[in-house]
Formats: sequence, structure tokens, C-alpha cells
Amino acid sequence: MSLPPVVPPEKDHEGAEYKRVLDVNVQSERFESSTASMSLPPVVPPEKDHEGAEYKRVLDVNVQSERFHSLGSQLLYRLSRGGLTKYVLGVEDDGFHSMLTYSEAKRSFECLKLLCDSFGAMILKSVDVEASMKCVPDGVDRSDVKALLKAGARLIWFNQDFPDFPPPTAPGVCRIEVEISQLQVERSRVVSADGFEDLPTPPPQAKPVSNSFSLTSISSTEEEDDEDAFGDTVSQALRILVLGNVDAGKSTIVGALTTQSLDDGRGSCRLQIMKHRHEITTGRTSTVSNHHMGFDDEGNVRSQNGNKVRRMTEEEVVRGSSRLITFTDLCGHEKYLKTTVGGVSASMGDYALMVCNSRHPPTHMTHHHLNLCASTLVPCVIVLTKIDGCPPHQLKNTIDEVKAMCRQGDVNKVPFMVKTTSDLDECFDKMSRLSPIILTSAVTGEGMDLLNYLLFNLPKRRKHEKKLGRPFEFLVDEIFNVPGVGPVASGFVNAGRVSVGDTVFVGPLDDGTFVQTMVKSAHIARTPSSNLKAGQSASMCMSLNKNERKFLRKGMVILKENPKRSCVSFVSEICVMKGDHTTIRRNYQAFVHILNVRQTATAKKIEMFDPHEKTNKVIQTKNLSSGEGVACEGGDLILRPGCRATVLFEFGKRPEYIRPGMRMLFRDGRVRGVGIIKEIIETKGAAFAA
Repeated sequence: MSLPPVVPPEKDHEGAEYKRVLDVNVQSERFESSTASMSLPPVVPPEKDHEGAEYKRVLDVNVQSERFHSLGSQLLYRLSRGGLTKYVLGVEDDGFHSMLTYSEAKRSFECLKLLCDSFGAMILKSVDVEASMKCVPDGVDRSDVKALLKAGARLIWFNQDFPDFPPPTAPGVCRIEVEISQLQVERSRVVSADGFEDLPTPPPQAKPVSNSFSLTSISSTEEEDDEDAFGDTVSQALRILVLGNVDAGKSTIVGALTTQSLDDGRGSCRLQIMKHRHEITTGRTSTVSNHHMGFDDEGNVRSQNGNKVRRMTEEEVVRGSSRLITFTDLCGHEKYLKTTVGGVSASMGDYALMVCNSRHPPTHMTHHHLNLCASTLVPCVIVLTKIDGCPPHQLKNTIDEVKAMCRQGDVNKVPFMVKTTSDLDECFDKMSRLSPIILTSAVTGEGMDLLNYLLFNLPKRRKHEKKLGRPFEFLVDEIFNVPGVGPVASGFVNAGRVSVGDTVFVGPLDDGTFVQTMVKSAHIARTPSSNLKAGQSASMCMSLNKNERKFLRKGMVILKENPKRSCVSFVSEICVMKGDHTTIRRNYQAFVHILNVRQTATAKKIEMFDPHEKTNKVIQTKNLSSGEGVACEGGDLILRPGCRATVLFEFGKRPEYIRPGMRMLFRDGRVRGVGIIKEIIETKGAAFAA
């Protein structure tokens, strides 16, 4: 039966869009192609990855899901670029409207509010840009078309004969713009690096976000200038070395302390701090890694938020802690002894945790690590682990052997069993002579409260604030080449201070020269900082060309003043550690560790002192290169364990930057001796290479 057309034929580029029937899922490609035919201008400019606002179509996730934590990481990244960001809900990445209903917008806003509460952020302001469309019997009110188009609403014309026509006041599409700021944590009674007590800094006062959904303005504050968010914690920071034999439980103890959680007996705590696949597979640490633990003013560990949704990030721990503990997790296997010795030399530790397995007696590596701490004058706390599964007789035998090891002449410490916090109070002012012994279990939590109390109350040893007046000196431990950013140097600020934009000198290169460059940015615990001070572990991004980048390496220094020269030979006063058949003679080669410097050096000249002379008078001097002097054995002067002498060393590969007064370790397999740099003999290199 032929019927006349009801409307004119459809034209592609003008007029109306004709559809036989519409019955599709809103998430399907069919729905996207249908809405794409309605050509409307974008609501906002397209989203940019590294600037501007963050656009979200809809937010509706479970707080325990990976998506929730991914959104939290994205929020922290946005906040790290200035402390303030903006979220637009109900908008696509290309700037077009997502057609959210009122209920969908409400759920998205509630999810964003929970996200801010969980990740330490605060909503300053929320604005409902467009809330509804007015409907009349003929469809949408023509007077509102221009306003709705400006607000980004996509108009759908309703037929008045359609039976399910919405009521005149039905809400329509909606989008929300939300401004978010970092939540500043209150600090009180914190002694700054300059020695003055800072007044409490209250957080920004903002009206709390109610549980009911509201599209009105919540609050607005000006962005505060957080030029140095980490300066207050410098004088209260401690660096703790974690040593011990393989399989003693070092990484498990660090993971249990930093996360304040119990281990499941199968390595759940250590998995949270290990970063390499082979470490996770074998359970053995092979690299030096740093992990942070924070305390508030009352001694509570800052590991989780109040809502228990997630653990704090390193950034939040550093920013909100009145005392910051940095654990340096070192290797226990003898295979990685070189890495462990380098970590002890470069980490500038205040104290050391010597971790021992209570189920087994201490091994030769435990004794070697303890001797290393005693030689470098680092006070040591002995932690016996795994006592939950240790028989009483085995625990007693282990404690007796640990006490005997502490009393040996090369260690010379007094062991002290700790059972209560009162016992710890007696140790704090005697740490140079005592070695407290604490029994712990990461599975049952026994003894972990004593470790928390110990770490919070340990007195500060290294006074880095006294080095603020010295020239800036940054010890480079790692070099990274970040795509799109440039070369990044990670290390420790040994002296002075520097700000972003300052001119610095990096080196020495293989020819002894230094490269002049500029500090582009600086980070502390993955958080941007405008300046760095002595006593902080940080990373710096520098402005270098491609040719200069490939010469960067571990062991370099970054200085603010022109160093002019680098060192090839130096004189060091050494003491040979007691060991098995240790002898040092002419052309003795050893691997030298001087803070972050690690290189082979050769002994060229030896002067031995009389051990009974308080004035250190030289009794035998021999220039081994010329053949003069007193021969002791085959024409060579030989140093035995316990001898004290002055030795002229010469680097074997390249010049390095060292100063008189720096401590050194030298080894040929195991550590053979310690010393102090006394004099720089030979230097090399031009002033700098521009």
C-alpha cells in the first residue's frame, strides 16, 4: 500500500537526521556514531597531558580496585605540578560533552571526593556548569537553545506524541568543574635547619565537604607558596643502615617498619620494597635501596590514612613527618659485598641495624658487617628476627654467640638486652659503647613496638645543619636519562645549599675537567623542591647536551664553586683491620671507597708509625719507587693487621674529586682497612669546560 512521504527526503549536510529506530547501548560504537552526527562545538579546549585540567567522562570505581589507585596516582601527579589542579567531570578528552545525567554526575562527584580524601587532597571549589533542559509540549524550549549550546548540551528533539515524554522539569545533561589543592599537614615544634623552632603551621581552612551532593561552591583559598616543604625535617632526619647476613630478614624488617604491617611468613613485607624481578624471585637483595618511615610529633608512625583505604606515598610521608627515618637496605650475600661496602661508604648513616636470624648462629658475614660498622664509627643495634619459630635453646645459643661477637677486640661493644622501653631510655646516651639487642618477629609483631620507640627517640648524630655555610657539594650515586626531561643525577647533599636555576659544575670527567651547567629542577622523595640543603637525599635535573650526557657516571660531584682541579694521587692515614693474612706492600692494589668514589688505587709510598709513640713519630720510611729505605721482607716494607701507617695512593683509571678529611675504605675482596684523607698530592685538569 503506497503512502505519501510524511517529511521531505533527508539531506546529508542539512536538515534533520532520520532514523528508523534507536535501540542501542550507550557504550557501543553504534551509539558513538549516532551522537557524532550531531555536530556541536566542544565545551572546553581539548585536554593536554602535561598542563591544564583533567577531563573525566564518568567516575564510578571501587576503592579497592586497581583503577582507584591508578586514578590516585594521576591525581598526585597533577598536584605535584604546582599544588593545584582542576578536574572537569562529564567531558570527553577532545572537549565535547559526555551527556552525563544528574545521577551519574552525583556518583562521579562522590567518587572524586573519596579520591581526594584518600590521597591527601582537598576540594576548594565545585561548580555545576549546566544542570537541566526545560521541556514543553512541543519539545525543548526554543529560548534555551542558545544557552544550552553555549553550555555544551547536545539537544535531542522530542516528538510530542511520544508516550514517555519527560515531565517539564526533568533534569538533563550536566558537567561539573572541580578545583583541588594539596592538603597541608600541620606540623608543630619542629626545629629547623637554622636552629630556630618553627611555629605550628595550620592547614588551609576549608569547609568540610558534606556527604550530600551539592553543586554550589564549597570554599576557595589562594595557593600557598611552599618554597621549601622539606627544610623543617632536615634536623630531625636519621639515616639507618640495614646490614646482616643473607636470609636474615633485612628487607622484611624494613617492609614491616615502613608499612606497619605484619608479614605472612612467605615474604609479603619484603615484596612491598623490592624493585627488581630477580630480587622478588630469589628473595635476596642485590642493590642499594632507600625507604622512608615518618613519625608525627607524638611518635605515631605515618604509614596509613585515617580511612585505611591505602598507605601513604613517600611524598606524603616526607611532607607530614616531624621525624623522618631513611632506611638504606643493603645486600647480605657475600657475592654482593662490593655493593654493600659502597652503600656503607656513600650513605652517611647515623646508625645501623644489624639483623641476625635467631634460628642460626651469626656467620662470618655478620661478623664482617659488624666490624665494618665499628671501623666506620657507626653505632649498631642488633635485631634478632624470626623468634616466633625459634626453639628456646637455639635462641639462647644465638644470643650467647652474638654477645661474644660484640665483645671481640675488633668490635669492642658491650651487648645489652632490651626488653622494655625503659631499657632503651638507658641506651640513648651510651650508643657509642653499647650494642642493644632486640628480639623481634615480623609475623607476630613481637618487638616491633620497641623498634618504633627506638627509631623515634634515637639522638641525632650527624649535624648536617652545621654544613649549610660551606660551599655546595652534591655526591652523585646514580645517573638516569629520562626521556623528555634530560639527565638526572641522584645522590646526597653533603654540604651547602642550591636552588633551581643556579649555575653548577659537574665532574670530574675522564680528563679531569668539570662541565658548567644549570639546575633545571630538583626533587626530594619524588616531590618537586625549589632548593636543596645539606643532609638531604635528592635528585637534580641538569641542562647538558648529548655529548656531555654520555660522560656522566657514578662517583661524580656537583659543586657550586669552580673546583679548578681534580685529584690523581693522595696521602691517607690508614689502619689495617684484623683479618686473615692481610699484608700491604709496594704496588699493593685495592678497591678504594671514599664516600661515593669507587675506584682501584695503588700504594706508591708507605711510612709506618711507632704504635707506642703518642706523637706518631715516623720510625721507618721507604720510598718504594726509588729503592731507598729500610727493607723488612724482600726489600719491601710490609703492613700487618693492626698496623697504622701513612700511604700514598694513586688512582688507576681516572682522576676523582676528594678533599682532606674524607673517610675511606679499601678492600681486595673483603674490607682490609680504613683511613682518612690527609693531603692531596697531585692534581689534574683545567678549570672547567663550558
